[in-house]
Amino acid sequence: MEGTETISLEEACSICKQYNINLYAYCPTTQMNEYASEEKIASYKKAVEERAEGKFYTGNLTQMTSSIVNEIKETKTSLLKTSKKTYVTDYPEIFLTTIVIIFLVLIIIEKRAKV
Repeated sequence: MEGTETISLEEACSICKQYNINLYAYCPTTQMNEYASEEKIASYKKAVEERAEGKFYTGNLTQMTSSIVNEIKETKTSLLKTSKKTYVTDYPEIFLTTIVIIFLVLIIIEKRAKV
């Protein structure tokens, strides 16, 4: 890993559990990641599953993506029914119409002033 930790994995997992945050973690296998060892992967898995009660995945991420997405869809958060609201805060057509009308009025005034 590069740099220093801001917060340890164990602390992050504890915070997730404390605030009831669903944690989904992924770590590539030792064959895919030169920085990972079997011991590190096991400690990550233990922290995620035991401390945060989360889900830990390892292996090829492209094959696991659908599994992870399906797992997230099955959580309670995906069952929330909220109504979507759209707020219109900008009306560019009013500005454009005003500019066109002013431009036309100026053209008419200019034509009458020359005649």
